[in-house]
Amino acid sequence: MDLATVQDQLKQAGVTDLFGTKNEVRALPTILTDDEQIVYATSGLVDGNTVLVVLTQTRILFIDKGLLYGIKSTEIPLDMVNGVSYGKGLILGKVAVTNGANTTMIENIEKGNAPILADRIKAMAENYKVNLRNPAATPALDGPDQIRKYKALADDGIITQAEFEAKKAQILGL
Repeated sequence: MDLATVQDQLKQAGVTDLFGTKNEVRALPTILTDDEQIVYATSGLVDGNTVLVVLTQTRILFIDKGLLYGIKSTEIPLDMVNGVSYGKGLILGKVAVTNGANTTMIENIEKGNAPILADRIKAMAENYKVNLRNPAATPALDGPDQIRKYKALADDGIITQAEFEAKKAQILGL
């Protein structure tokens, strides 16, 4: 994956706040796998450090590129997410992600981005867990049902309109 692909995925995901994380964005091509898709991202504070929070279809990444210690990347696999909550203040918000006995608090998120991040983490984690439990249990859908399913995902903001259009064209064989 290259930087142009990462920037395109960020744009398609509707990412608006990358305050103070330009170096972290530049490091994403070396951290993400080729088949990972960015679902959402925002900047925030974790343990007092400015980080880039990146949600993909398989994990939540917390990336901090410091001047002295290089890059620090931690992750929470989506199947380990037990709970997600958010709060909003006058200007900034925060999101708490619980995995097992650990809670990661992401603070100083732009107020409008906190509920978006929380909702997308919840949706992606549930979808990931369902697919892990029942990979073959999903019944085969015909073309119109598949298109309806992807349209609902686009309407809920889980995939972008461009991704929906591409999947629709693929299903219709265009």
